[in-house]
Amino acid sequence: MLNQLTQANPLESSKLELIYKNGDRIVIDFMPLIDQGGVFAALADPQVFSSVELGTRGRYIAWGNIDFCADALRSPIQFKHVI
Repeated sequence: MLNQLTQANPLESSKLELIYKNGDRIVIDFMPLIDQGGVFAALADPQVFSSVELGTRGRYIAWGNIDFCADALRSPIQFKHVI
């Protein structure tokens, strides 16, 4: 089953609330990724972080050339889920 996002809501600091088509809601803290630097360092800017967009059919989120698959975002192994 392919996961589809319906909303990506920036929260305080580096957290993002994701709501899936099936009603599931998770909050991810992107700070560990931002701390890695490189291309992810741009997400430390609150204006950039808040510009997150949903991709085609809700299959991913994106900030310009940085994107993450809706399926991978559900993995607590890859991303720190706050709730």
